[in-house]
Amino acid sequence: MPLKRVKEILVLAVAALALSLPIFIHGPMYSGHDTKEHLAFGTYFAEQFWQGDLYPRWLLNMNHGLGSASFFVYPPFPSYVYALLLPLAHFVHANAFCLGEYLCLFASGLGAFLWMTTIASRRISLIAATLYMLLPYHLAIDFYRRDALSECWALAWMPLVLYFTTQAVQKKRYAVAGLALAYALLIVSHLISVVILSALPLLLALTIAERGRKARALFIVMGGLALGTVVAAAYLVPAFANARYFPVSKLDIPIDNGPHGDLLDVGWDLFTRHSAKSGFVHAVSLVTVDTVAFIALCGFIALKKGPRSRRGRAWLWLAVCPIPIFLMLGTSQWLWKAFPALASAVQFPFRFGVVLCIAALPLAAFLLTDVMQLPARSRVGVLIVVGLFAMTWLGGYVDAVKQLTRDGNDAGSEWRVYDGWFAAWTPSGTDLASALESAALPPARFPAGQGTAQVLLWKPRHIEVLTECDVCGPLIVNQLYYPKWKAQLSPEGKLLPIEPVLPQGLLKVQVPPGRHQILLNLPRGLDEQIGAWMSAMGILVCIVLLIASFVGSKRTRLPGIPGSGRGATLPS
Repeated sequence: MPLKRVKEILVLAVAALALSLPIFIHGPMYSGHDTKEHLAFGTYFAEQFWQGDLYPRWLLNMNHGLGSASFFVYPPFPSYVYALLLPLAHFVHANAFCLGEYLCLFASGLGAFLWMTTIASRRISLIAATLYMLLPYHLAIDFYRRDALSECWALAWMPLVLYFTTQAVQKKRYAVAGLALAYALLIVSHLISVVILSALPLLLALTIAERGRKARALFIVMGGLALGTVVAAAYLVPAFANARYFPVSKLDIPIDNGPHGDLLDVGWDLFTRHSAKSGFVHAVSLVTVDTVAFIALCGFIALKKGPRSRRGRAWLWLAVCPIPIFLMLGTSQWLWKAFPALASAVQFPFRFGVVLCIAALPLAAFLLTDVMQLPARSRVGVLIVVGLFAMTWLGGYVDAVKQLTRDGNDAGSEWRVYDGWFAAWTPSGTDLASALESAALPPARFPAGQGTAQVLLWKPRHIEVLTECDVCGPLIVNQLYYPKWKAQLSPEGKLLPIEPVLPQGLLKVQVPPGRHQILLNLPRGLDEQIGAWMSAMGILVCIVLLIASFVGSKRTRLPGIPGSGRGATLPS
């Protein structure tokens, strides 16, 4: 790799380190919206991963050992990062969770830089990528105040998806495989962002393709996205198959415009002390106004001074902003109420801020390129305004860091039972406190004392209990009920009735009299098997495409022409 390329990577790595340094000093922001959830998921996921369970879906020791079904639908990528970083973290005496956060921010800068090199010089791309990491919704809100690692990873992969989209339209041989892999990473990181952002690569392909070749470009990009969906099938197919057991409506996330609602307020009170919104939503409202103003400035300069050949792209990124802005505002409350399924899918309307981050990146690159075309006085004025925007972004970063330092660095033990999806997948009527109290009782028992129960095997998704009773009551097993649990006699294979005991939400099995070995399993169903085979086939196709592109590039090279010092290339 040329030294210049190494320096560019180092610049992004140092910028990401500077922006994430507070978490290495103080630890994660434990008051972040998703911090405890990611700590719990990562810890128990990694525990089973390093015990040989390559894709843990039932987290055995979560919820004080009562288990969790969240990873039947929750995207696994952030937890894989945590698990794979643990050995390195132990070696360098660092926090694996903080290393994962840093890697996420650095990856977003690297992806942004690659995409920007398709539309601007490498120096401008480096500056734009740094600004992308600094964008207030990305850094101050998502990275710090929410600690929404899944969404942060989506902000890392989407620029990479758009980079390979551009390369695919330009007929680069490796681009379809790269697009598929980047899109697969987006899917296994944050499915909601996939819903929000998936139209962007298609719109970009239509915008940059030459006339007469737009249909072809669209077909190629759609093929890459489809292949990426196949690659991610090991997660995606079981997630859709299990979605019926995770009704999001049970999470009680109302979308309203009240004082504590999640819809943004951009009225005059936003800039005074009289805003009716909560502190967090008020902060997101300010961030949104700031980002929209920056996008407007960049778009104005790009359309006024940019070359005509590039104005289509500028219009594209300006045009994708109004709908997300509307959906974040209180004026859209009627729409969310009219389509409750959409509200359940998105959960928090302010998530559409990711679209503004993506749109701001190329527009910033356009502005930095076109500002040199302005008269000297105007150029200085525009750069000062851009500097002021950057100062406000740094202000949001500083406020987030202040909150981090106030939190302290002790998470206690609360995170160990923080399952953000608990209310969605557990049986109606389950009470978390009652369930956790039961965790101190024997792992398998007859509550009325009618018999004995001895645990023979206790593994994720597989439990064996030896029971002996004359007049048997129900056997209670300290694992939370999930509809896929099966109970049967061994070796007869006879299925036994199984249901939840409330309010604890634990497994209750009707056991026949006598001495029996009871097997409880969460079988790997057809959905998991199909998903795994589809992912294997998708990865194989990507490997074949990459090999073919490598071989094809070699075949287009002719032997060196004497005296030229380099090989000749066949015309394309």
